Amino acid sequence: MQTGQVKTENIPKNAYYVQAKPEKELSNTSDTIIKKTPLTGARITLSKLVNDVFVYAPKGMKGSRNSNFYEFLSLGLIPNIVGSAMLIALFNAANKGFKMPDRAFAAIPGRKMAFGVVFYALGKWLGAKFLNKGVHLKTGIDPEMPYKKFVTELPENTGDKALTRIEYHRVFESVDFPRFDLLNKMGEKKGNRNLWWDKIARKMGFKDPLNCPEQMVQDKVREVNTKLGAARPISSFAWAALGVALAAQEPFEKKIKMPVSGTTAQKLQGFGRNFATTLKDSFLDLYNGNNKKFTTASKIVGRTLIFGAAASTILGIYNATRGFKIAKNQPDTQIDLNKEYEVQ
Repeated sequence: MQTGQVKTENIPKNAYYVQAKPEKELSNTSDTIIKKTPLTGARITLSKLVNDVFVYAPKGMKGSRNSNFYEFLSLGLIPNIVGSAMLIALFNAANKGFKMPDRAFAAIPGRKMAFGVVFYALGKWLGAKFLNKGVHLKTGIDPEMPYKKFVTELPENTGDKALTRIEYHRVFESVDFPRFDLLNKMGEKKGNRNLWWDKIARKMGFKDPLNCPEQMVQDKVREVNTKLGAARPISSFAWAALGVALAAQEPFEKKIKMPVSGTTAQKLQGFGRNFATTLKDSFLDLYNGNNKKFTTASKIVGRTLIFGAAASTILGIYNATRGFKIAKNQPDTQIDLNKEYEVQ
Protein backbone atom coordinates (compact mmCIF):
# COMPACT_ATOMS: atom_id res chain seq x y z
CA MET A 1 0.00 0.00 0.00
CA GLN A 2 1.40 3.42 -1.01
CA THR A 3 1.97 6.18 1.51
CA GLY A 4 -1.11 8.34 1.94
CA GLN A 5 -3.60 5.60 1.03
CA VAL A 6 -6.22 4.53 3.56
CA LYS A 7 -6.97 0.91 4.39
CA THR A 8 -10.74 0.61 3.96
CA GLU A 9 -11.59 -3.09 4.29
CA ASN A 10 -12.46 -2.65 8.01
CA ILE A 11 -14.79 0.34 7.40
CA PRO A 12 -18.52 -0.63 7.39
CA LYS A 13 -20.29 -0.30 4.03
CA ASN A 14 -22.78 2.23 5.40
CA ALA A 15 -20.00 4.44 6.84
CA TYR A 16 -18.21 7.36 5.20
CA TYR A 17 -14.53 7.91 5.82
CA VAL A 18 -13.19 11.46 5.44
CA GLN A 19 -9.54 11.43 4.48
CA ALA A 20 -7.09 13.95 5.91
CA LYS A 21 -7.10 16.44 3.00
CA PRO A 22 -10.91 16.71 2.54
CA GLU A 23 -11.34 16.87 6.33
CA LYS A 24 -8.91 19.79 6.52
CA GLU A 25 -10.65 21.57 3.63
CA LEU A 26 -14.03 21.05 5.31
CA SER A 27 -12.79 22.52 8.62
CA ASN A 28 -11.44 25.56 6.78
CA THR A 29 -14.80 26.31 5.13
CA SER A 30 -17.12 26.02 8.13
CA ASP A 31 -18.27 28.82 10.44
CA THR A 32 -15.79 29.42 13.21
CA ILE A 33 -15.19 31.88 16.05
CA ILE A 34 -12.33 34.33 15.46
CA LYS A 35 -9.70 35.02 18.07
CA LYS A 36 -10.10 38.63 19.25
CA THR A 37 -7.17 41.01 19.16
CA PRO A 38 -7.07 44.81 19.67
CA LEU A 39 -7.22 45.20 15.88
CA THR A 40 -9.88 42.59 15.09
CA GLY A 41 -12.71 45.11 14.92
CA ALA A 42 -10.69 47.46 12.72
CA ARG A 43 -9.78 44.65 10.32
CA ILE A 44 -13.41 43.53 10.03
CA THR A 45 -14.62 47.11 9.42
CA LEU A 46 -11.94 47.66 6.77
CA SER A 47 -12.87 44.37 5.10
CA LYS A 48 -16.55 45.39 5.01
CA LEU A 49 -15.69 48.81 3.58
CA VAL A 50 -13.54 47.34 0.79
CA ASN A 51 -16.27 44.80 -0.04
CA ASP A 52 -18.92 47.55 0.02
CA VAL A 53 -17.16 49.49 -2.72
CA PHE A 54 -15.80 46.71 -4.89
CA VAL A 55 -18.17 43.76 -4.29
CA TYR A 56 -21.50 44.43 -2.55
CA ALA A 57 -22.51 47.65 -4.35
CA PRO A 58 -21.71 46.30 -7.87
CA LYS A 59 -23.57 43.06 -7.08
CA GLY A 60 -26.63 44.97 -5.93
CA MET A 61 -26.61 47.23 -9.00
CA LYS A 62 -26.50 44.16 -11.24
CA GLY A 63 -29.41 42.53 -9.38
CA SER A 64 -27.34 39.55 -8.29
CA ARG A 65 -29.26 36.64 -6.82
CA ASN A 66 -26.51 36.32 -4.21
CA SER A 67 -27.04 39.78 -2.69
CA ASN A 68 -28.44 39.33 0.81
CA PHE A 69 -29.50 41.29 3.88
CA TYR A 70 -26.00 41.21 5.37
CA GLU A 71 -24.63 43.01 2.32
CA PHE A 72 -27.51 45.51 2.48
CA LEU A 73 -26.67 46.39 6.09
CA SER A 74 -22.94 46.58 5.33
CA LEU A 75 -23.62 49.13 2.60
CA GLY A 76 -24.73 51.54 5.35
CA LEU A 77 -21.03 52.36 5.83
CA ILE A 78 -20.93 54.20 2.50
CA PRO A 79 -23.62 56.87 3.15
CA ASN A 80 -22.31 57.33 6.70
CA ILE A 81 -18.77 58.05 5.47
CA VAL A 82 -19.87 60.17 2.50
CA GLY A 83 -22.35 62.15 4.62
CA SER A 84 -19.75 62.74 7.32
CA ALA A 85 -17.23 63.94 4.73
CA MET A 86 -19.81 66.34 3.28
CA LEU A 87 -20.57 67.82 6.70
CA ILE A 88 -16.87 68.33 7.36
CA ALA A 89 -16.37 69.93 3.93
CA LEU A 90 -19.46 72.13 4.23
CA PHE A 91 -17.51 75.11 5.62
CA ASN A 92 -13.91 73.95 5.40
CA ALA A 93 -13.92 73.45 1.62
CA ALA A 94 -16.25 76.34 0.77
CA ASN A 95 -14.27 78.97 2.62
CA LYS A 96 -11.27 78.56 0.31
CA GLY A 97 -12.84 81.00 -2.15
CA PHE A 98 -13.80 83.64 0.42
CA LYS A 99 -11.98 86.86 1.18
CA MET A 100 -9.67 86.80 4.17
CA PRO A 101 -12.08 88.16 6.86
CA ASP A 102 -14.93 85.96 5.63
CA ARG A 103 -12.61 82.98 5.44
CA ALA A 104 -11.61 83.43 9.07
CA PHE A 105 -15.23 83.57 10.21
CA ALA A 106 -16.19 80.54 8.09
CA ALA A 107 -13.29 78.53 9.55
CA ILE A 108 -14.73 78.74 13.07
CA PRO A 109 -17.94 76.72 12.44
CA GLY A 110 -15.92 74.60 9.98
CA ARG A 111 -13.60 73.36 12.70
CA LYS A 112 -16.51 72.78 15.09
CA MET A 113 -18.39 70.88 12.39
CA ALA A 114 -15.39 68.66 11.67
CA PHE A 115 -14.77 67.77 15.31
CA GLY A 116 -18.52 67.38 15.89
CA VAL A 117 -18.80 64.74 13.16
CA VAL A 118 -15.78 62.84 14.46
CA PHE A 119 -16.89 63.08 18.11
CA TYR A 120 -20.41 61.97 17.21
CA ALA A 121 -19.10 58.75 15.64
CA LEU A 122 -16.57 58.25 18.43
CA GLY A 123 -19.25 58.82 21.08
CA LYS A 124 -21.57 56.23 19.53
CA TRP A 125 -18.74 53.72 19.43
CA LEU A 126 -17.66 54.42 23.00
CA GLY A 127 -21.21 54.20 24.36
CA ALA A 128 -21.63 50.69 22.96
CA LYS A 129 -18.06 49.73 23.87
CA PHE A 130 -18.43 50.70 27.53
CA LEU A 131 -21.64 48.70 27.85
CA ASN A 132 -20.27 45.62 26.13
CA LYS A 133 -17.06 45.68 28.16
CA GLY A 134 -18.91 46.12 31.46
CA VAL A 135 -21.24 43.21 30.74
CA HIS A 136 -18.30 41.07 29.63
CA LEU A 137 -16.41 41.72 32.87
CA LYS A 138 -19.42 40.97 35.08
CA THR A 139 -20.85 37.95 33.27
CA GLY A 140 -18.11 36.52 31.08
CA ILE A 141 -20.41 36.93 28.05
CA ASP A 142 -18.63 38.84 25.30
CA PRO A 143 -21.31 40.58 23.18
CA GLU A 144 -18.67 41.40 20.57
CA MET A 145 -17.40 37.82 20.09
CA PRO A 146 -16.84 37.63 16.31
CA TYR A 147 -17.13 34.66 14.01
CA LYS A 148 -16.41 34.04 10.36
CA LYS A 149 -19.31 32.74 8.29
CA PHE A 150 -18.74 30.95 4.99
CA VAL A 151 -21.50 31.46 2.41
CA THR A 152 -21.76 29.40 -0.77
CA GLU A 153 -23.06 31.51 -3.63
CA LEU A 154 -25.30 30.28 -6.44
CA PRO A 155 -23.84 30.31 -9.97
CA GLU A 156 -24.74 33.58 -11.71
CA ASN A 157 -24.52 32.20 -15.27
CA THR A 158 -24.67 28.79 -16.90
CA GLY A 159 -21.38 27.01 -16.41
CA ASP A 160 -20.24 29.15 -13.48
CA LYS A 161 -18.80 27.37 -10.46
CA ALA A 162 -20.23 27.97 -7.01
CA LEU A 163 -18.08 30.38 -5.03
CA THR A 164 -17.56 30.66 -1.30
CA ARG A 165 -17.33 34.07 0.34
CA ILE A 166 -16.84 35.22 3.93
CA GLU A 167 -19.13 37.28 6.14
CA TYR A 168 -18.23 38.59 9.59
CA HIS A 169 -20.87 38.32 12.30
CA ARG A 170 -21.14 38.27 16.08
CA VAL A 171 -22.06 35.14 17.99
CA PHE A 172 -24.78 36.97 19.99
CA GLU A 173 -26.01 39.41 17.32
CA SER A 174 -29.36 37.58 17.23
CA VAL A 175 -31.23 37.33 20.53
CA ASP A 176 -33.52 34.58 19.25
CA PHE A 177 -30.89 32.57 17.38
CA PRO A 178 -27.43 33.09 18.88
CA ARG A 179 -24.74 30.78 17.53
CA PHE A 180 -24.50 28.49 20.54
CA ASP A 181 -23.29 25.72 18.22
CA LEU A 182 -20.07 27.64 17.60
CA LEU A 183 -19.43 27.86 21.35
CA ASN A 184 -19.75 24.07 21.55
CA LYS A 185 -17.47 23.68 18.55
CA MET A 186 -14.88 25.95 20.14
CA GLY A 187 -14.93 23.82 23.29
CA GLU A 188 -14.67 20.56 21.35
CA LYS A 189 -11.47 21.80 19.72
CA LYS A 190 -10.00 22.15 23.23
CA GLY A 191 -11.31 18.78 24.40
CA ASN A 192 -14.28 19.98 26.46
CA ARG A 193 -17.59 20.74 24.77
CA ASN A 194 -18.86 22.58 27.87
CA LEU A 195 -15.75 24.71 28.34
CA TRP A 196 -17.47 28.07 27.66
CA TRP A 197 -20.65 27.07 29.48
CA ASP A 198 -18.70 26.00 32.58
CA LYS A 199 -16.99 29.41 32.63
CA ILE A 200 -20.33 31.27 32.52
CA ALA A 201 -21.82 28.94 35.14
CA ARG A 202 -18.99 29.87 37.50
CA LYS A 203 -19.75 33.54 36.87
CA MET A 204 -23.36 32.77 37.78
CA GLY A 205 -22.15 31.50 41.16
CA PHE A 206 -22.05 27.73 40.67
CA LYS A 207 -18.93 26.44 42.41
CA ASP A 208 -19.17 22.82 41.26
CA PRO A 209 -19.36 21.75 37.59
CA LEU A 210 -22.92 21.19 36.37
CA ASN A 211 -23.99 18.03 34.59
CA CYS A 212 -25.52 20.05 31.75
CA PRO A 213 -24.40 23.68 32.08
CA GLU A 214 -25.70 24.55 28.63
CA GLN A 215 -29.34 24.12 29.67
CA MET A 216 -28.86 26.17 32.83
CA VAL A 217 -26.96 29.00 31.15
CA GLN A 218 -28.71 29.48 27.80
CA ASP A 219 -31.78 31.33 29.07
CA LYS A 220 -29.63 33.71 31.14
CA VAL A 221 -27.44 34.47 28.13
CA ARG A 222 -30.53 35.36 26.10
CA GLU A 223 -31.86 37.51 28.93
CA VAL A 224 -28.59 39.45 29.25
CA ASN A 225 -28.40 40.07 25.50
CA THR A 226 -32.02 41.21 25.34
CA LYS A 227 -31.47 43.79 28.08
CA LEU A 228 -28.18 44.85 26.53
CA GLY A 229 -29.83 45.33 23.15
CA ALA A 230 -32.34 47.72 24.71
CA ALA A 231 -29.65 49.71 26.58
CA ARG A 232 -27.11 49.96 23.76
CA PRO A 233 -28.83 52.59 21.55
CA ILE A 234 -29.65 54.76 24.59
CA SER A 235 -26.05 54.77 25.77
CA SER A 236 -24.62 55.18 22.25
CA PHE A 237 -26.65 58.27 21.43
CA ALA A 238 -26.13 59.77 24.88
CA TRP A 239 -22.37 59.61 24.37
CA ALA A 240 -22.75 60.85 20.78
CA ALA A 241 -24.66 63.91 22.04
CA LEU A 242 -21.92 64.56 24.58
CA GLY A 243 -19.32 64.38 21.82
CA VAL A 244 -21.15 66.94 19.69
CA ALA A 245 -21.57 69.23 22.71
CA LEU A 246 -17.82 69.07 23.43
CA ALA A 247 -17.00 69.99 19.84
CA ALA A 248 -19.38 72.96 20.03
CA GLN A 249 -17.44 74.66 22.84
CA GLU A 250 -15.25 77.71 22.36
CA PRO A 251 -11.82 75.98 22.65
CA PHE A 252 -12.47 74.10 19.39
CA GLU A 253 -12.93 77.39 17.52
CA LYS A 254 -9.15 77.78 17.47
CA LYS A 255 -6.92 75.73 15.24
CA ILE A 256 -4.99 73.01 17.06
CA LYS A 257 -1.38 73.69 16.20
CA MET A 258 1.20 71.18 15.06
CA PRO A 259 4.75 71.98 16.26
CA VAL A 260 6.97 73.13 13.40
CA SER A 261 10.26 71.85 14.82
CA GLY A 262 11.47 68.43 15.91
CA THR A 263 11.13 64.93 14.49
CA THR A 264 7.87 63.52 13.16
CA ALA A 265 7.30 61.63 16.40
CA GLN A 266 7.92 64.77 18.45
CA LYS A 267 5.56 66.77 16.25
CA LEU A 268 2.81 64.16 16.68
CA GLN A 269 3.37 64.13 20.44
CA GLY A 270 3.13 67.90 20.54
CA PHE A 271 -0.07 67.87 18.51
CA GLY A 272 -1.49 65.21 20.86
CA ARG A 273 -0.72 67.36 23.90
CA ASN A 274 -2.34 70.41 22.27
CA PHE A 275 -5.42 68.38 21.37
CA ALA A 276 -5.68 66.99 24.92
CA THR A 277 -5.48 70.52 26.33
CA THR A 278 -8.22 71.71 23.97
CA LEU A 279 -10.42 68.75 24.88
CA LYS A 280 -9.90 69.35 28.61
CA ASP A 281 -10.76 73.05 28.27
CA SER A 282 -13.85 72.17 26.24
CA PHE A 283 -15.00 69.71 28.90
CA LEU A 284 -14.55 72.33 31.64
CA ASP A 285 -16.48 74.90 29.60
CA LEU A 286 -19.32 72.46 29.10
CA TYR A 287 -19.34 71.49 32.78
CA ASN A 288 -19.12 75.02 34.13
CA GLY A 289 -21.48 76.55 31.59
CA ASN A 290 -19.03 79.16 30.29
CA ASN A 291 -21.57 80.98 28.15
CA LYS A 292 -21.85 84.69 28.78
CA LYS A 293 -25.54 84.90 27.82
CA PHE A 294 -26.91 81.69 29.32
CA THR A 295 -24.51 80.73 32.10
CA THR A 296 -27.03 78.94 34.36
CA ALA A 297 -28.89 77.23 31.53
CA SER A 298 -25.62 76.19 29.86
CA LYS A 299 -24.36 74.71 33.11
CA ILE A 300 -27.55 72.66 33.56
CA VAL A 301 -27.51 71.40 29.98
CA GLY A 302 -23.79 70.63 30.05
CA ARG A 303 -23.87 68.69 33.30
CA THR A 304 -27.02 66.85 32.18
CA LEU A 305 -25.20 65.65 29.08
CA ILE A 306 -22.09 64.59 31.02
CA PHE A 307 -23.84 62.79 33.87
CA GLY A 308 -26.55 61.46 31.55
CA ALA A 309 -24.00 59.72 29.34
CA ALA A 310 -22.23 58.19 32.33
CA ALA A 311 -25.55 57.15 33.92
CA SER A 312 -26.77 55.51 30.71
CA THR A 313 -23.74 53.23 30.77
CA ILE A 314 -23.82 52.44 34.49
CA LEU A 315 -27.56 51.77 34.57
CA GLY A 316 -27.37 49.78 31.33
CA ILE A 317 -24.71 47.47 32.77
CA TYR A 318 -26.59 47.15 36.06
CA ASN A 319 -29.89 46.27 34.40
CA ALA A 320 -28.32 43.81 31.94
CA THR A 321 -26.51 41.90 34.71
CA ARG A 322 -29.18 42.22 37.41
CA GLY A 323 -30.27 38.76 38.56
CA PHE A 324 -27.45 37.06 36.65
CA LYS A 325 -26.07 35.23 39.70
CA ILE A 326 -28.79 32.69 40.37
CA ALA A 327 -26.77 29.95 42.07
CA LYS A 328 -27.63 31.27 45.54
CA ASN A 329 -31.32 30.94 44.71
CA GLN A 330 -31.04 27.29 43.67
CA PRO A 331 -32.02 24.56 46.15
CA ASP A 332 -29.21 22.46 47.57
CA THR A 333 -29.53 19.11 45.79
CA GLN A 334 -26.27 17.55 46.94
CA ILE A 335 -26.52 14.26 48.80
CA ASP A 336 -24.52 13.87 51.98
CA LEU A 337 -23.09 10.34 51.87
CA ASN A 338 -22.59 10.34 55.67
CA LYS A 339 -26.34 10.61 56.28
CA GLU A 340 -28.99 7.90 56.10
CA TYR A 341 -32.00 8.61 53.87
CA GLU A 342 -35.43 7.00 54.02
CA VAL A 343 -37.19 6.40 50.71
CA GLN A 344 -40.92 7.10 50.95
